[in-house]
Amino acid sequence: MADVKPRSRRSSTGAAAPSAGDTPVKPPSRRSARKADEAAQDAAAGLTGRPDLGLLRQIWRFRQYGRAELRPLLTGVGMRVGELASDLATPWPLALIIDHVLKGNAPTGTLAGVAGMFGPTPVAMLAVAALGVLVITSLSGMFDYLGDRTMNSAGERITSAIRTNVFAHLQRLPMGFHDRQAVGELTSRIATDTGRIEDGLVGLFSTLIPGVLSLAGYTIVLLSVDWRLGLIALCAAPLLFVTAARYTKLTRKSTRRRRAAEGRLSGFVAESLQGIRTIHAFGRQDLHDQRFHNDNATVLRTGLRAVELRARFTPLLEAIAAVGTATLLFVGGYGVINGWWSVGVLVVVTSYLRDMLKPMRALSGLALTFTQGAASAERVAAIFDQQRPEPSPHGPLPTRVTGEIELRDVGLDYGRGPVLRAIDLLIHPGERIALLGHNGAGKSTLLSLISGLYPPTSGAVLLDGIALTTVPATWRYHQVAVVLQDTFLFSGTIRDNIRYGRPEATDTEVTHAATAALVTTFTDHLDEGLDTELSDGGIGLSGGQRQRVGIARALLTDAPIVLLDEPTTGLDADAEELVVQALTSLVTDRTVVMTTHRPALTRLATRVIHLAHGALTDEPADPARQPSAAAALASARLGSARADPAARTVGLT
Repeated sequence: MADVKPRSRRSSTGAAAPSAGDTPVKPPSRRSARKADEAAQDAAAGLTGRPDLGLLRQIWRFRQYGRAELRPLLTGVGMRVGELASDLATPWPLALIIDHVLKGNAPTGTLAGVAGMFGPTPVAMLAVAALGVLVITSLSGMFDYLGDRTMNSAGERITSAIRTNVFAHLQRLPMGFHDRQAVGELTSRIATDTGRIEDGLVGLFSTLIPGVLSLAGYTIVLLSVDWRLGLIALCAAPLLFVTAARYTKLTRKSTRRRRAAEGRLSGFVAESLQGIRTIHAFGRQDLHDQRFHNDNATVLRTGLRAVELRARFTPLLEAIAAVGTATLLFVGGYGVINGWWSVGVLVVVTSYLRDMLKPMRALSGLALTFTQGAASAERVAAIFDQQRPEPSPHGPLPTRVTGEIELRDVGLDYGRGPVLRAIDLLIHPGERIALLGHNGAGKSTLLSLISGLYPPTSGAVLLDGIALTTVPATWRYHQVAVVLQDTFLFSGTIRDNIRYGRPEATDTEVTHAATAALVTTFTDHLDEGLDTELSDGGIGLSGGQRQRVGIARALLTDAPIVLLDEPTTGLDADAEELVVQALTSLVTDRTVVMTTHRPALTRLATRVIHLAHGALTDEPADPARQPSAAAALASARLGSARADPAARTVGLT
């Protein structure tokens, strides 16, 4: 008889009841659940196992930007020192009134000399005290204004410099880096994180250094006034510093988690807005609402954790300070009763202890500023840590290549398996090559290698015998022009978009390229012509019109090599005919490599290459393909130099 497993008993609710031998599972506590959630956030943010380099050390990586503004920053520190001196003098007019006006004691030392200028009467000393309050307050306000203006201006310049450099570096990173990153995440780093680095750098000069100087100044003055009262007033300082250190450690991780969560949320928002047409087309607003809700909930949790830490720390700081003040009042009052010191001295010392809380609060707030700045510094430094591709040293380069392209045993792997395998191909100057193959065969990838967007994993890509990895990118841009499947147009005028690849081109040259690419056939009907303003992505132009602008852009570049990546895909017959006519001018007397499934473009080729599964094949050309009217027109314009319509097929193994 077959063994029969006993069925589990179920409770009245339908859930499986534990058997007698089962150990009851204790539900996780709220603290355990929070720790598990924070661990998951750390893993998602890439914080697991990362060494903690310290707050200042992270921000210190950007010290070269602060060094450029060192003079105004040091000037700001000087203003803070002046403000500190004014604050130290603030309680003394009150002490003068208490000890020498109300109690009738004669002033001594410097105070006696100042009071003597107005006379020894109580009214004169009241005038001295009142004037002192006005002068001290005015000086403190002036130093505060000058310090804030100087340091914040330097901070704005620091932010601008960091933002400029990180954007420039980001643009020059290889495409492999951008393929792994979300646009919104990178945008968040440039727009938000750079500002928080500024806060950290400026805080170093505007808060940390003045705060330390303030505490040192108050300590020295307290001990100078009466060392016994000074020691009593400072008894709470060690506990304050221990509390601040603990707070800094807790807020550091909380801030890093929040910045990572905010970056993911920004990335999702940018992705959704970029794909808003698809969202509307499929009506999946609900799906994006749910994903946004999940990411936003993570931001909320990390934000509430930061609020909890801040709310917990401030009362604790006040309580510790209150203990010190209470001790000082008791012992100090007892000393006044016994004649150890005067009431005025006790008032001054108590005032100093109260004023010491101001730099302590600023330093505790600076802990949050530094944690935010350090977390942002890590995120921005991660961009700077990415190495830009540097070409190997090369001798003199020709101004213009003849157009020969050679691929020697080329392979490419994006990290998910090989995309191209052992490609050996020689393209002679002036040839027009059509790359044919199924979707995913590697056609566009091959164009990306020739254009230098990606370096080959193995082998070499050469132009006129010069390996692309050994030449500067600026030289390569002048040798290769690209017309993509979906031409991207930037905000600005149509003329600016045509001039994009060659900014120094004159208006006449731009107009000539636009005419040759048939751009003027539609711009002549626009009120502003080529100076018509476009919004992001060229919205307002049809697909065929955008392609013609892209062709004009490539024509103006006047590169000897032209790459066409499915330039007529998605166009109707009329638009395709116009684009093919425009391409006729572009491909004349140039080496051309194109990917296409359209007979209109295949007819332009002098040789056809077939790709399958990332390798060259012997697959024959499809004889059923018939030339379109656009192809016939292009053939007539190219003249007798055109190859036979049944273009030769070359197979390499």
